[in-house]
Amino acid sequence: MMRAPGDRRSRVRFEVFGAFWGSFDAGDAVRLRNLTRHGALIEAHQPLAVESVQSVCLMLDGQPATADARVRHVKDAGANGDRCYLVGVEFVSMSTAFADAIERLIAYRASSTELA
Repeated sequence: MMRAPGDRRSRVRFEVFGAFWGSFDAGDAVRLRNLTRHGALIEAHQPLAVESVQSVCLMLDGQPATADARVRHVKDAGANGDRCYLVGVEFVSMSTAFADAIERLIAYRASSTELA
């Protein structure tokens, strides 16, 4: 296979025809800023592509719960050279465990604000 002029790759790459399924896991933990039954606002160290669908894993009491979320907006919130982005996501599908975890978190938050 012939390489284009200026191509500095050390190995030859081959063109792929058709679609292949795969996944990429950045595995970065994010800070949850806001949570509803329909979506969340998270603080992340890297921007996510608007309209992309991301896999979300929520750990509650050591138990993982998953959902798919569509990125709706991204705002650069970094200051003094910090990389920080506020990412708004909408939950498009979720496991029963994820829905239950959200309900538990919302109920806990509601009860703790009543006591304050």
